[in-house]
This record gives sequence, C-alpha cells and structure tokens, in this order.
Amino acid sequence: MARQTRSRGGMDAARGASYEVRGNPLPYVIPPAAAIGNLILAGVLSRMWGAYANPTVWEAAWRAGLIVLCSALIVWCTWGVGRARKIELRVASMMMSACSCGGLFVLTFRPWSFDAVMVYLIVMVTTSLLLAVTKLLRGDGTDARANVFGELGDRVRELQDIGKTGKPKMIDGRIVTHTEMVHGGNFGDLQKKEVRTAIASALDVPVGGVRMVANRDTPRVGRMEVAPVDMLENPPVWPGLSAPGGSIAEPIRFAVYQTGSIVPLILPGDPKAERNAIGVMVLLGASGSGKTALQLELACEARSRVDAEVVYIDGRKGLQLPKAFRDAMHVMIHDQAEGERYLDAMIAEVARRAAQIGGHGHDQWIAGCLKCPKFRVVIVDEASKFIESEDTMVELAESVRSVGIYVLLGQQRATGDRLPTSVRSTIGGVIVMGVANVGEAARVLSEETIEAGADPSWKNRKPGALYAELPGTDPEDWSLPGRTFKIDRDELVAELIAYLAAIGEAPDGTTVATPAPAAVRQPAAASTGEVTPGEDERDDPDADKDAECAPPARDPDCPPDEGGDPYEPITIPSRTRIPLDLEPEGGRQYSPSEVRAMVRRMILSAAEQGHRTCRHSQFAPLVGVVGETGLKPPTLSKILKEFCQGPDPLLSRTGDKGVYDILVPGPAPEPALAGAVA
Repeated sequence: MARQTRSRGGMDAARGASYEVRGNPLPYVIPPAAAIGNLILAGVLSRMWGAYANPTVWEAAWRAGLIVLCSALIVWCTWGVGRARKIELRVASMMMSACSCGGLFVLTFRPWSFDAVMVYLIVMVTTSLLLAVTKLLRGDGTDARANVFGELGDRVRELQDIGKTGKPKMIDGRIVTHTEMVHGGNFGDLQKKEVRTAIASALDVPVGGVRMVANRDTPRVGRMEVAPVDMLENPPVWPGLSAPGGSIAEPIRFAVYQTGSIVPLILPGDPKAERNAIGVMVLLGASGSGKTALQLELACEARSRVDAEVVYIDGRKGLQLPKAFRDAMHVMIHDQAEGERYLDAMIAEVARRAAQIGGHGHDQWIAGCLKCPKFRVVIVDEASKFIESEDTMVELAESVRSVGIYVLLGQQRATGDRLPTSVRSTIGGVIVMGVANVGEAARVLSEETIEAGADPSWKNRKPGALYAELPGTDPEDWSLPGRTFKIDRDELVAELIAYLAAIGEAPDGTTVATPAPAAVRQPAAASTGEVTPGEDERDDPDADKDAECAPPARDPDCPPDEGGDPYEPITIPSRTRIPLDLEPEGGRQYSPSEVRAMVRRMILSAAEQGHRTCRHSQFAPLVGVVGETGLKPPTLSKILKEFCQGPDPLLSRTGDKGVYDILVPGPAPEPALAGAVA
C-alpha cells in the first residue's frame, strides 16, 4: 500500500493538519506497462499485417479498418466507464487511450524509424505521468471523486451515478421513486439532512418536501419522495365530528397527511388487528403551535362517543375555555391541586377497572362489551405541572393500556425536567407540533422518523402542522407531515352541544353525571371567573366572553394594576428558585451519598433564607452539577422521602403532591417558597 502525506491548504494547513493518500499502486504501473506492451504489439502487427508484410491494397484497407474500429471501442469504453470519476481523471484516461491507439495504428502501417519510436515513447510517457499526477493530486487518497462540495457532492451523486432508481410515479401529489444503492452501499447516507437539502435545492422544492424512507428489510433499498409544493400551507376545513353516537373504538379524524389522507387516532387496542392501546400519549408543541385547538377537538370527539367518558384537566387556563365546553365534559378540573389528587386516585381506579374487566374473562377493554366500564379519556393540559414527581405518571403509563383509559399529556417542552425519561419510555403514542429545533422533537420521535426527514422546527409559524407516531398507522407514514383541520371553536362546541341535546345530555338539560375518583364536576355557576391565559391563547381572538360569566375574583397575593379591567389577563411575575451555592464539577461521577449531601445542603440553605417549603422542581439545577444520569427524579423522590423519616427529619410531607415542609428552624418566615416557584 503506497502511502504519501501532504498538508492541506487554508485553515487545515494553519493547524498543521495532514492526511494520508492511500491507494493501490497498480493503477500507476499499468499505464507505462501498457505503453511498452502496445509498442511490442505494433512491431508484431507491422511484420504480420502492416508495412513489412507487403499487403495488397484490399488487405491493408480491411486490416486498418479493423484496428480503427477496435481503437474507437477502446476510447469510447474508457470515456463511458470513467463517468463515475471526476472530469480531470476522466479526460486524462481518455487521452491515454487515444494516444495509445493512435501509436498502434501508425507503427503498424508505417515503416519504423528512430524518430517515430521516440515520438511514441515520449507521448506515452507524458500521458502516463499526466494520468498519475491527476490521480494523485486531485484524489482524496482513495481515488474517490473530489469536488468543491467534498463529501456532500459525493453523497448527492450516489443517487444519480451509483444508485439504481425506478420509474418516478405520481402518488397523492408526490413524486415517488424506488431507489437501490450498489451492493455494499447504505441508503442511510441519503437520509442526512445536508443531502436532502442539496436534493431539494437541485429540484427547487422545499426542504421538508424531500423524504427518504428506508426499507426495513435491507439497508441498500429505500424510497425517495418529493413533494413539489407544500400541500399543508392552508389547513383543510373541519368536516365535523367523526362518528357522533358511535363507539370510541372507531378512528378519530383529527388531521390529514400531506398526501390528503386522514390521520387516524384509534385509542383502544384490538387483539384481532394486533394493535395495542395507546395508554399514555404525549402532545408536544411550542406556544401557539395549535395544541389547545387539537385538545379541544379530541375532547369533543371523545364526548360524542356513546361508550366514552371525558375528563379535562387544565390547572392553568381551564376557566378560560368556553363555558359550554366546560359544562359538556363529564369531569372538568381547573385547579392544579385537584388535578393532582385526581391523577393519584386513578391508580386505585386502574385496579378496580382491571378487576371488573377480568371478572368476565377479558384481558383488556373490549368495545361493545356491556360488562366493561366506559372508556375513559383524560386530557391533561400543561402536564409538566402534574408530573414533577413522576411516580404517578409512570404507574399510570404502565397500567392504563388494558383497562380502557387514555391519557393525553400536553407539553410545551420535552426536556428532562419537564418530561422525565421514565415517563417518556412508557408512552404509547406521540404527536409533535411546532418546536424550537429537531433536537427537541427527537426527544419523543423515533430515530427512524427523524432520519427519514421529519423536521417540525417551524415553531408556531404553521399552527396545526404536526408529525404523528400512532398505533394502527403505517410506520413509513410517521415521517409524513400532517396538519389539523381549520376549526372554528364555536362551531366545534356547537356541534357537540347539538348532538348532546339530541340524546338528552345537553348541559342545560338533564345530564347523567359519570362518577370519577377524587373529583366532582364543577358547574359553570360555581365558577369564579377566568384565570391567567396561557401562552397558547395569547393570540386567540375567541377567548370566552360569555356575558353570564362573572368577573374573576381578585387574588389577594396578586393585586391588579391601577384602573385595570377585571377581564384583563393577570401578569405572572418572575419566580425565583433556591440558590445552590455549589460550583459545577464537569465530568465527575458522584456517589449516592454525595448526592444526598448536596440535597441536604440545599434544604439547609433554603431554610437559612427563610423558606418554609420546597418541591421537586426546585432541585432541577442540581442536574447541572451531577449530570442528567446522576440525579433522576425517582432518585430525588426517594431522597426527599428519606429526609421525612428518622428521629430528626428535615422535611415533612404536606397535603399537596410533591410539596414538603422544611422542619429546620431559620430566620423570620417569608412567603412560602412553593407559591413562588412554578
């Protein structure tokens, strides 16, 4: 193996970088050897066919024609085979072949002389050196194609120059073509974002319109799809409730793919179709991405099914939702503490439902079974407030699938403190709307979906646009963008109320309330008014302005602005966290005893500052010290519970989920820390 080293120009040279030029020495030896062999062949032919054989005119003509034909084939073959090489190497190879064939013809039919042989040798030596220099200086050490785009250009040309493509077909407004790489090639190379971007630039289409779908059976084969236009630029009009009066087992029609086909959401499992129930699903999207509209649509769809009951939990802006919608839900919870108690009580409810379902021989909830309880749909908006201590969520995610319960967790962020890994690993479905970047989406979307081209980094510029990984859908469609219907919230609620009135369950009529654990439905007349509007509703012109809704009561801890309107949103002040007083120590691994000592120091520091309560979220900065794997929420929960025990406990559990009283004496009391920290 020949090895040479040369420094690279520009910035690499300044850094003293170098690389090895590696290649087989045989290509550098063959050209001069072929030139000598061609000279010997010319001498043999000149004695047998050419100048020294005294051929007749006819014999000279057909012999010359045969040699010209063979020479043309050699030159043409050299040019054609060199198509995959860079242009310089291709031209040098063709010149070598042309000069060799020309010398063979001349020396065969012309008497030899010293000058003729020397001219031939000089020309062949020159072309051999040209070929060797081109291969050496313009190659990358392995004789691969080099160009101004480097590896990117190579990857883009793999599809055109090396891969085999089928005949393009028009399918649902997309150009679809079957793609095969050469044996040993990897279709995954075409899934890189820079390659898809280059292809989109070459075809002058949006980057999101290029999708690479790999074949699960072989890494060599895949499918390239190109959408010339963004078919989701304008969302489709909402066609109405999917199946009012039907079963919850029927698909919920909530969005459409870029192809125009429906994105189905099927909540229960089906053993015959080998489809699992979703159980817990995450709805991820930035502020203004359309999460609230999607949650309202799903709640109304589920409420219109005869075998389902709907629980809507929104501890932040629940009272800002339309009054008719709040009254139509079986259970409407707008208080955070009440929501936490409801979710805690669901663990015992799971056991009761399992006993009821298993009592008549079923191993999971079955649609149409009169002995099974109603399917329960629980929608939790701003779910990060309810899963700081995720023990409850992990328990539910691991057990609700088979007992006919579906829990939707609406989230704005999927970071470790907002959506812990233990919860993320147990979810049964994902819908991702606009987020800050691909890395944010990759926390919940599968690796295959991201590699195929899924990129929801449009934030809130396309409200309703989404990617969905749902049971019962083709995994190849998971990387296909979709968009929710264009919904008028008043129209949505009005259609639901009309259906409920038709079956005698309208909110203003006789309504059969469905019991729920640890929660009681709050009638609209008992509402105290509006609460702080969430970020998702800042630009919503349809905020509830029902004249029957009384102005909100004033919060004594949050005085209004002078001359303010009672309907004006309350501004939430900035909230502080417990200072750690710890310096980061990057790269160090901490033992459990060291982590416990840090938590103790944080509690004592908070007590010295006059704080009387603490909760899980206030220890999040500790992750920056010990690393994400060094302090997981289950471990933190265990540590805090340990501090509640023993002869001299540091903490004492309160009635609020995840909130602890600090028992260490400190300075004069200040407002509770729990009330100042989100």
